[in-house]
Amino acid sequence: MPGPLIQIDQLSKRFDKGALAALDSVTAHVNAGEVTGLVGPDGAGKTTLLRLIAGLLVPSTGKITVNGLDPVTDSGSVHRIVSYMPQRFGLYEDLSVQENLTLYADLRSVLGSDREEAFERLLGFTGLAPFTNRLAGALSGGMKQKLGLACALIKKPDLLLLDEPSVGVDPISRRELWRIGLPQKNWPIV
Repeated sequence: MPGPLIQIDQLSKRFDKGALAALDSVTAHVNAGEVTGLVGPDGAGKTTLLRLIAGLLVPSTGKITVNGLDPVTDSGSVHRIVSYMPQRFGLYEDLSVQENLTLYADLRSVLGSDREEAFERLLGFTGLAPFTNRLAGALSGGMKQKLGLACALIKKPDLLLLDEPSVGVDPISRRELWRIGLPQKNWPIV
């Protein structure tokens, strides 16, 4: 049986020398096929941990592996298998819905018929098909979150990291986001 999809050993992160640790000696693992949630108060280090797993930050001490890869030394390989949706809207507001999807497809090397299938699937299940020409900056909060999720899923990841995907959206959109954000093919979600 293969090892855990995510293995975290004695992980710590300090942003400034002498400052309190954002994370202090965290040890955990997540197996493939599991949906795992991080729960804690504001400032507990949840976003920091997700960004470390995604290879967007470097740990101060300790080690992480994602599918056997080190996000620090194998960041390119980790970025190919992990999709990360940040808690704040991180797409290009001056691009349309379609242009954002196209950009993410280009970045993830989703080409040809795979690209067309991904666009159709993502626009359909997010309900964004009627809004492909609308600028992302002109979308409602819920629609922005759906677009962020669609961009994160442009290529089916081995690991999907969602950082507070329903923050700032109305209750109906929140319910829709959780409905559409459920794993489609046993994607582990953290």
